[in-house]
Amino acid sequence: MGMLLRFVSSWFPMKVLTATLLLLCAGLLISWNMEYKNIEWNAKNAKTRSDILLQQVRETCATMRFPNTLANTAIRHMVYDDKRKVIYCFIPKVASTSWKRVFLLLTQEPKRNVSKMSRQAVHGSLPFLSSDMNKEEKLRTYKKFMVVRHPFERILSAYRDKLEDWELADGAFPRKVKKRIERDNPNKKPDDNITFTEFIRFISEPGKVVPEQRDEHWLPMHELCHPCSVQYDFISKYENLQEDSDYLLNWMDATDPKYKFPRPSRAFHANRYDPKYFGKLSHEEIKAFYAKYMPDFLLFNYDFL
Repeated sequence: MGMLLRFVSSWFPMKVLTATLLLLCAGLLISWNMEYKNIEWNAKNAKTRSDILLQQVRETCATMRFPNTLANTAIRHMVYDDKRKVIYCFIPKVASTSWKRVFLLLTQEPKRNVSKMSRQAVHGSLPFLSSDMNKEEKLRTYKKFMVVRHPFERILSAYRDKLEDWELADGAFPRKVKKRIERDNPNKKPDDNITFTEFIRFISEPGKVVPEQRDEHWLPMHELCHPCSVQYDFISKYENLQEDSDYLLNWMDATDPKYKFPRPSRAFHANRYDPKYFGKLSHEEIKAFYAKYMPDFLLFNYDFL
């Protein structure tokens, strides 16, 4: 495993990867990941699965030599509860709205009726660690957790939520993305929606990027929560959402039934095998996505299409 990671680390910084090299790497990674996958799938409880994943994260960080000085970037995506001394690093499109509602219940009830708050209000009402005067101490001493999701499924969820029907989406943001994509496709009509293929091609483009390509809804997960810089105590997977959430609420000493993890307000279960979306991607487009999101696949033990 260490030999494989050293091999990957030697080519990963390259901006352009050849098809042969990427396919070889994918095959080796699948073989390597089975070691952890078999253990993870057979784990009987949330803590065991998290411990296995944390071990993989530590080994991958050490061998790939990811920067370990980016904690100040991660705190922009962290909310906290002083009473329970817990920090949550949120990743959009990974049940973040539901977890933020839980934190609002923990920190602001009975002052506010959290159950009736809109999604927009939920996202703007929590204490962010980046604004706290004692953020470094809290980051060092509080328990910390994050939740991850298969990279392709997360990206499909973001596309469907934000861009699939841009006229129904939220205002100026999808229009800015649409204009960026149109620059690369002069034949696109003004009222055409952004296709999933165009979106994947846009966010996977190597080299210099524009802000719309680095939006938090599709920025790689490791660039939001920086697990190589922050020592997390628990990493949950969206694929085990309910069981992991039950465990985490007990872990946070939030056992009152009113803190029960809520169902997503706009539940959508992305399927990375859906031919409507992924069936239209070329091999080159899929490989470009792997190249861009490779650290997420490696760190969090996710398989390929």
